[in-house]
Amino acid sequence: MTTTRSPSTRTSARATARTAATTDAEAAPRRRRWPYVLVASILVLVCAGAGYVFFFSPLLGLRTVTVAGADADLTGQIRAAVDLPDGTPLARIDLSQVQDRVEDVPQVAAATVTRAWPDGLVVTVRSRTPVAVTSANGRTWLLDSSGVAYERVATVPAGMVTVNLATPAPGDPATEAALTVIGAMTADFRETVASVTARSAYDLSVTLKDKRVVFWGGTDRSARKMQILPALLERPGKTFDVSDPDLVTVR
Repeated sequence: MTTTRSPSTRTSARATARTAATTDAEAAPRRRRWPYVLVASILVLVCAGAGYVFFFSPLLGLRTVTVAGADADLTGQIRAAVDLPDGTPLARIDLSQVQDRVEDVPQVAAATVTRAWPDGLVVTVRSRTPVAVTSANGRTWLLDSSGVAYERVATVPAGMVTVNLATPAPGDPATEAALTVIGAMTADFRETVASVTARSAYDLSVTLKDKRVVFWGGTDRSARKMQILPALLERPGKTFDVSDPDLVTVR
């Protein structure tokens, strides 16, 4: 016996089949996507965790400050100038601010600051070297080769030449001229010098420890002036004018 389906039954079956096929087709991409969604979620969590460790956690925080180019006393001052608590996240430290604080230490001429992962800073400094002493505000100061009066001293250190200046400062013509003259002196001659007086950049004189005075003039031909001075000082006299080294006078 043959069973004949009604048209409505056949239509319903086809609709059901189409619905099932559509459902399977829609579900397949979702099944394919979920591993990617899971991986992406894991990556987001990993990145968030890494960002926290990097920028906020003390795990990569400051533990050590290494100072290069300074003696023990200056190293202590530099560590104090760094002024960062232990555990400060290294990535959040403003290196330029630390550098500025270190360069505010009077004995420091220049500094660089770098991170030393995972937990340190390296501070490399160029210390000032005294070449003379000068007076300012009634006190005696060490003077470096750039004209900075950077450290007060109670007495003139041995071997230091005193420079008499109206306004000792970097860029001051008289200061620069006096330092140029000192730089032209031989070590042996410098040992005999008590002071250098710079009334201007073109009017310098050198007073020796035995009270004799050398009128130096300006800084031009300083090497030649230094060359002729040892023999000139063998002559009797109290003043020696080498402002023109081709026409010296002794009185």
